[in-house]
Amino acid sequence: MEKIFIVLGIGFFIGFRGFLNEKALKWNGKIQTLWLIILIFSMGVGIGNNKEVIGNLPKLGGQAFVFALLSVAGSVIFVFIFSKIFLERGEKK
Repeated sequence: MEKIFIVLGIGFFIGFRGFLNEKALKWNGKIQTLWLIILIFSMGVGIGNNKEVIGNLPKLGGQAFVFALLSVAGSVIFVFIFSKIFLERGEKK
C-alpha cells in the first residue's frame, strides 16, 4: 500500500510542479484511459471468474444494481457540474 501512495505522491509532485509539456500531458491522458480500461476489464474478469459472487447474484438482487447505477450517475453529475464551474471560471480570466 505504501508503494501506491509513493507513486501517487511522485505523480502529484510532477503534475504540481508542471514538469510535463503539453505533448506529454496529452500522452498522459491517453495512457490513463488505456490503463483505466485494462483495470475495468480485469475487475470484470475477476468478478466473472469468482463462482461465489456469481452464485450470490440472485441474492444481491436489484439493490446492488441500483446502488451501482446511482453511484456512477452521481459521480458523472458531480464531475460535470464542477468541471463547468471551474472551466468557465478559468476561461473568464
